[in-house]
Formats: sequence, C-alpha cells, structure tokens
Amino acid sequence: MKRVVGAALAGVLALGIIPATSAPAATKIYSFTAEIWADNWFALYVNGKKVGEDSTPFASERSFNSDAISFKASYPLTIGIMARDYVENASGLEYIGKPNQQIGDGGIIAQIRELDSKQVITATNKSWKVFVTNKAPLNEECVKSKNPLLDCKTTVTKAPTSWYSSTYKDSSWKNATEFTAAAVGVKDGYFNFTWAQTSSLVWSSDLRLENTILLRTKILAAPKITTQASTPFTVGSPEFSNGGMLPKANTCDGLGISPALTFSGVPSNAQSLAVIMDTIPGPLRPGEVDIGNHFYLILYDIPTNTTIIPAGATNIGTLGQNFQGKKLGYTPPCSQGSGLKDYTITAFALTEKLKLDPSQATEVVLLKAIEGKMIAKSVLVAKYQRP
Repeated sequence: MKRVVGAALAGVLALGIIPATSAPAATKIYSFTAEIWADNWFALYVNGKKVGEDSTPFASERSFNSDAISFKASYPLTIGIMARDYVENASGLEYIGKPNQQIGDGGIIAQIRELDSKQVITATNKSWKVFVTNKAPLNEECVKSKNPLLDCKTTVTKAPTSWYSSTYKDSSWKNATEFTAAAVGVKDGYFNFTWAQTSSLVWSSDLRLENTILLRTKILAAPKITTQASTPFTVGSPEFSNGGMLPKANTCDGLGISPALTFSGVPSNAQSLAVIMDTIPGPLRPGEVDIGNHFYLILYDIPTNTTIIPAGATNIGTLGQNFQGKKLGYTPPCSQGSGLKDYTITAFALTEKLKLDPSQATEVVLLKAIEGKMIAKSVLVAKYQRP
C-alpha cells in the first residue's frame, strides 16, 4: 500500500501539480520610514491604508513642521498623500480680519526610506500624480474683503472613492509641479531632515489658490541595494552637542560671538560649504510685525578643507547679512519669551562657490542660490533660555 501511494505522488509531482497541502511562499514585509515636511498638513496612505498624519492639527495657523512616520508593507507599494494648506474657512484666506489678511500658499516634500538598506526608495517629484479637491478664492480680488466668506468664491471637488488604493487608476490625474525652496518659503521643520537629491518640494500647478490636493505614486519592486562607504557629512561643535545648550558666549547675554563649528565627511566632489543659523522667533513684542525666521548667521564659500571654524572667527568663508540688516556677519540671539528656544545651524556641501554679494546674502537669497547645487546637508540644533 505504501508503494502505491508513493508512486501516485511521484506521478503528481512529475506533472508539475503542487499538492493542496503545500503553503504559498510568504510575502516579504519591509520596514520603512516616511520623512515628510508640509505647509500646512498631510495624511499618509500606503497600499490603501492610512498609516499616519501630521502631528500638528490642521487648524494650527503657523504649522511648518516635519514628521517621521514608520510603517511596514510589502512591494509593490502604492503611496498616497493628502496635503492641505491652512485656510481659516471656505474663503481660502488666512489671518482674516487682521492687517495681513491674505491668500496663503502650500508645499510638501516627502521621502520614504527602507530601513534595512537605509535607501530612499521614493521621493516627491514631478512624476507623482496630483488631483485638486479644493480651490479658493477663485476671485482673488476678494482678498481685501471684510466679509470674505460671503464674497470669495470656492470650488470643491469630492475626492475619488478609494483614491489611495492600489487598484485605483490615476491615469487622468495631472503630474505634480516642483517648486523651489524660496518659492515655498521653507522654514522650521524642513531643516530637520537631510533631503535626498531626488526629493523635491511639490504641489499642484498653483501654490496659492489650490488648497487641498491628493498625491499618488507607485513603487513596483524593492530597488537594488547600493553601499555607501563614505562618512556622512556632519556639522558639529566642540562646545555643545546636537540638542545641547548654546553657550552663553554666543548670545546677547554673553560675548555675542558666533559659535564654534566643525565639519566632517565633506563629499569629495564638493567645491564649497555654506552655513545658516536661524530660529523660530518668540512672541511678538508690542508694535512688532512677523518677519519670519530670525537668521543670525549667513556664511558661504567656506573652503571644503575646513574642519573647524573657531568661535567668533570672521576670516573663514564669506559673511552675509543677518535678519537685523544693520551690518554683515553674526548677530547674537536674544531669546524672547519664557522657556527654551531652538537655534538651528544648517550646513550645506555644494557643487560650486556661490559668489554672492555679501550685502544681499540673506537667508532667502542663499537658499535660492544653492538650488541644484546641494550635494549633502547636515543640521545641528542648540537650545538656550535667557537667565
């Protein structure tokens, strides 16, 4: 009897038939981290499921934060992002009733890193598909209206059913539009991540009027793993660690000199380095107006063989403007309001020298000048609280 069963099984195998008891091959599950910065809010979907959203509520008026969202999934991947610019109501305006009542603008950048290989496997760019669900105001002249909710015209399009699913067909959607950092006005959490060269700020074709958009892309298979033998480009300081306390000497409560900085892992193909030190300002004093980030140090055309810039040094690289606009070079922070404040130092390794006019070299000008020239970036954050 045993010989008969064995012969029968051999015949089945010879025909290529898999017995019903055989288990299918297991689908490999990968771990990922999505690194996303948005003006103003986002929700992330992977393979038809929502895996996370912006940690700052959409109703926050000034939200330019970044988030890292971890998830597990298998290839192929379908990535969906809902992105929303902040508006106070259906008019499409913000700061309603205030002197700076205006039409806002949006922007988002995202990259997804596969944790085992540490590679960025996809990033927002013009190849992503985009669909607009809210546009306002359609009549821009209503920006000065005292009753914008009544006077401003809006169009709302219902999001397609299951637009974030793997089976949804997005062939009728348009391609996303890439924007420069200066056009979006990046700030705050944007500098918390090192963005890959393939990562771009995107939106629909209109940053200002199109307030809610849907984005999609697909990654069919895991990319081939490449090894990176080089040391990561890093900016540091001999006087404080990342997340540590900014020395009093670097503030208006002390000597008011620029912080000491170190550089390591400078890419071999870099031709210059540049540095920005800025912060999110504290509460406005009476009579003050919001001028955006306070930038304390703009330093560029730093030689690539520079390993350290001593505290207070003015002879390495070219000093640009600071936010006070009174003189070139460093201006020390004077923290407003109570509590610890974060001061962000961002270093860039660039493909060429910038050769900017120092008197015109503000933060916005520098960020625009490095577009298309950045090889690597590193961020160092210091904290300080006034005594």
